[in-house]
Amino acid sequence: MPAIADARLLALAQKPRTARRLAIVAEAEHRQSVVAVLTALAAAGYDVAGLPADFAGLEARLDASEGETIMLNDYAAFCATLPVTLRDAVAARWGAAERDSHYRPGQVDCGRFIVPALRLGTVAVIAAGIATVPPRHDALAGVAWITDTFRADVVISWRPLGVDLPVPVLIASTDDAADTASLLAALDGDATALGRWRVT
Repeated sequence: MPAIADARLLALAQKPRTARRLAIVAEAEHRQSVVAVLTALAAAGYDVAGLPADFAGLEARLDASEGETIMLNDYAAFCATLPVTLRDAVAARWGAAERDSHYRPGQVDCGRFIVPALRLGTVAVIAAGIATVPPRHDALAGVAWITDTFRADVVISWRPLGVDLPVPVLIASTDDAADTASLLAALDGDATALGRWRVT
């Protein structure tokens, strides 16, 4: 068996591919690569239900999706686990979470964030917004949904998420089309494949 590069990937490699929960985070300019990744995952035996046929199909599904939600109190609990310096920076730059454009007030509850996510079996595609430093509340809400609600085993992204996660995040090394062969090998714990995918 190939050398294992990360203990978290070792744990992932022990799970059947059909049971692995993957979150793919990508901006609009990387959606073509997302289709390539989804196609490769499906061919390798991952549970990718309702695989879009092409880039246009993925865009249409994302546009039509109502998204996922995370309650404000759950978001607050997630934020409480973040470093104080990051929480303070987010509050100073972006204000209260309730002021975020993705927040929806509730009539009988504390309200919720809408996360632009599309579930395809055990794989979720999350449409990322423009990266900011510090991250906006909606970006952090997306991360909270990935880890606490969707409970991803691994995240695939084309940029850092702005916060450390307890699960491995595989980041593409270039802006070119995703190297799906290396990605599949990395998900199976092959340390040599991580030369093309940075793990955080």
